[in-house]
Amino acid sequence: MKKFSGVFLLLAIICSVPAQTVSSQNKKGIPPFSIIQVNGVAFKSTDLKKNLPLMIVYFDPDCDHCVQFTLELVKQLPAFGNVQIVFVTYVPVEGVKSFVAQTGLGKYPGIKVGTEGTNFIVRYHYNVMQFPYLALHDKTGNLFATYESEVPTPLQLSAMFKK
Repeated sequence: MKKFSGVFLLLAIICSVPAQTVSSQNKKGIPPFSIIQVNGVAFKSTDLKKNLPLMIVYFDPDCDHCVQFTLELVKQLPAFGNVQIVFVTYVPVEGVKSFVAQTGLGKYPGIKVGTEGTNFIVRYHYNVMQFPYLALHDKTGNLFATYESEVPTPLQLSAMFKK
């Protein structure tokens, strides 16, 4: 009986760890992605600026949560300072175009938005299952937090990059 209680206690402790915490064993770097933007130009992980933090947003253009998150993000962009922001989806470019138009992202050339198509490099790297999915990397490229479906507000996110 004691053995069973110990296993149950260990399982309860493991399950209480927040899903967005990234363990030291699971610190993934930035995936070697390539996305096609709405203007047809490729943007690759190698095009990212060095020594700047990065937020990757994996989205679906038809996801209401993704649209709402993006509309709020646009309102709070000044709070992000020098954080690089890349929006990635698997949906063809036509779907990306409608998302960019709906959210106003086209007004911000510093934000990269595009499709990785069906190669799913980003999706598999982070094991994305729900949208929106956020991956936050520090200025050295280390992943320090992930969020899936229920994401913090843009103001909360911007504060995380200032720590």
